[in-house]
Amino acid sequence: MEPAVRHSVIAVSSLYEQVHRHRDMASLLPDDNFVLCHYNAAIRDLKTMKNESLVLLVCVLFVCIEFLRGNRAASTEHGQHGISILKKVEETFPWAKEYLSPIFRRLSVLPFFFAVVDRSQPNLLCLDDTISSFSTVSDAQFYLDGIIGRTVRLIRRGDVYRLGHMRHKAVAPDLIAEQYLTRTLLDKWHSNFAQLDSKTLESGLAPVHRCNMFIRSQICRVWVETPFAYSQTAYDEYLGIFRSMVDSAAAVESSDYCAKPVEFTFEMGFIPLLYFVTMKCRWLETRLRALSLMRRLGAARENLWEMVTMFASAKRIIEIEHGAILTDDGQLCGEPSCPGPPPDEMRIQDAATEPQPLVQMVDGAEKIGRIGGFFMRTVDDRVYVRSEFLPQPSWV
Repeated sequence: MEPAVRHSVIAVSSLYEQVHRHRDMASLLPDDNFVLCHYNAAIRDLKTMKNESLVLLVCVLFVCIEFLRGNRAASTEHGQHGISILKKVEETFPWAKEYLSPIFRRLSVLPFFFAVVDRSQPNLLCLDDTISSFSTVSDAQFYLDGIIGRTVRLIRRGDVYRLGHMRHKAVAPDLIAEQYLTRTLLDKWHSNFAQLDSKTLESGLAPVHRCNMFIRSQICRVWVETPFAYSQTAYDEYLGIFRSMVDSAAAVESSDYCAKPVEFTFEMGFIPLLYFVTMKCRWLETRLRALSLMRRLGAARENLWEMVTMFASAKRIIEIEHGAILTDDGQLCGEPSCPGPPPDEMRIQDAATEPQPLVQMVDGAEKIGRIGGFFMRTVDDRVYVRSEFLPQPSWV
């Protein structure tokens, strides 16, 4: 085994043990000298490696290390660096194209969610995709990952029309064209996926993965139709889709998937998917179900998404929009002042959390949490940020 690979694997193993012991935001812990020693050794050894395909493998391990450390900036930078290398070598190393390219396609979307530097156009690996028929689940997953990348980029490019200085302005023709192309690719994907033989689906896709893929494709559908939507009421048209996503997730919960708690996954799991439902579906019963399922189906940490942070943010969004009080585990306490879909001025337009956790006094006790920012709009169209401390739930 290459020294850089060996040192990286040791660092990952040690960090995972820490995450297993400390489910409550392990990034509050001081850096472990043992981990840093092996991580620094891997970085030194990497500088002397000539085989670029192995460099890519180490790059994936570095991303995993930074996921476990909760370092948003470093993990996204490692991912972007790997994508740059992959574009140059994937035709030379078939194994890298087969096994590493799908990983980097999924990593390429992270800067749109977590980048802390001004990078308007992160590297993507999906911009040349043309979807032909596919006959395997792997093909379906590969192309869906590409569509997700395009869709998330479209959403971010549309931020200025939803929240920025281009509100009420005509959308640029190139963005309308990109929306049309992305919608066309998604329609083609759905058509091809529906044609997959049922035996192929049963043999190649476990129920949990089928559910995850279904929810991702449905979120893409909502995203591709609303990237420039000024009013949050535009999402009310998709109640049927939101309910179908929650029903699909509930079916997974009834299986043995939840039998053993998962502490960490390298890939995106259920946390960000169900968070999207709780944020954009304004029917209280459905979003409360999504909030509950997020806790039960999500891992403690899914790459850069932490359960405690996302749950606290989603819970607070529901409380603000419905004038409600929820218990620590997300149950409704008393009657909300707005039990139905709230008016637009009560709705959260977008939300973000600070990268580093901190400790604050809450009701006379020290609580670990993060500062959350909730973007809202007044009736006279003024966008403002409502900042609050979001303590982690007591059930951690």
